[in-house]
Amino acid sequence: MKAAADGPHIFYEGNTILVKSITGRQGKPVAALQSFPLAEKDRITVHCTFPEHPEWNFSTPLQPVLQPQPSVYPAAGKLLAISDIEGNFNALRDLLLANGVIDHQYSWTFGNGHLVLTGDCMDRGPHVTECLWLFYSLEIKAREQGGYVHFILGNHEIMNMTDDLRYVPEKYLANARLLQHDYTLWYKPHTELGRWLATKNIIEKIGAVLFVHGGISSLVNALQLSIPDMNELCRPLYFTGRPPWHPALYLLMYSPASPFWYRGYAIGQATPQEVNDTLQRFRVQHIVIGHTTVNKLTTFFEGRVIDVDTLHAEGISEGVLFENEAIYRVDKQGRRDPLTG
Repeated sequence: MKAAADGPHIFYEGNTILVKSITGRQGKPVAALQSFPLAEKDRITVHCTFPEHPEWNFSTPLQPVLQPQPSVYPAAGKLLAISDIEGNFNALRDLLLANGVIDHQYSWTFGNGHLVLTGDCMDRGPHVTECLWLFYSLEIKAREQGGYVHFILGNHEIMNMTDDLRYVPEKYLANARLLQHDYTLWYKPHTELGRWLATKNIIEKIGAVLFVHGGISSLVNALQLSIPDMNELCRPLYFTGRPPWHPALYLLMYSPASPFWYRGYAIGQATPQEVNDTLQRFRVQHIVIGHTTVNKLTTFFEGRVIDVDTLHAEGISEGVLFENEAIYRVDKQGRRDPLTG
């Protein structure tokens, strides 16, 4: 695949900020570069453009400060959880529009509601960069309205941050060559999106719901770690690849039983007792996951586990809505069906 419109990608080099993009000129991709003094960061506006869908275009300022996100939150009056967008911007946009999270100008219209992505915004699809910037932008807008955006890391975020490029579309490798900036440097601590991803968690609890990309295995439960402890143990390893051997860190970051690699809930490996142990240990009533694809939003273990990894690339985009005391399956047409086990 050839290079195509993308960006911007923001790199910090000493006292200079480089803003690199791929734009289209007479149908030909062209690298564009802007340079700003570090002291003028607040002058930078990110512009995401879609040559084939200009009505999708949006802009966002940079966040002045990026800080690690809390791990535990009180219950939200309404909360929409989705997963595994994987660069499918049209699916993301349609889901958020249909369920009242945004309007066509990307204003936050969800009030004090919470939006959760349970991992895997990255890889496979054609608009990964734009999806990341949209979550980044909505984070700002949600807070201004009393809402919140939770971006939980999945295995594909960790893979990109640690130079595992197995699922990176050729478009991005071609763009990296055109930008003369190796792809393995796009999501590192010297970039805006890398710094932003570093503030994210691998597991969060909101009210009585646990959110994690893959799930919590019995091996992870046996570590007897709190949710904040798991996040703080993993955060220093986001960019490093495999560290010196440490059993707990290996289990949390690299094992098939890790919170973002585990598939036991969806493929029948987990037992009801293991799920109940997790519910009791973290004092939650539900666990929302992604990672393992389902043809439609699916529940396991009498409705306690909810898998929201639907086939966005094939036009099947669903999420789970918690509102007041009810739980609904929702889709990109705005349909809302009560969720039962």
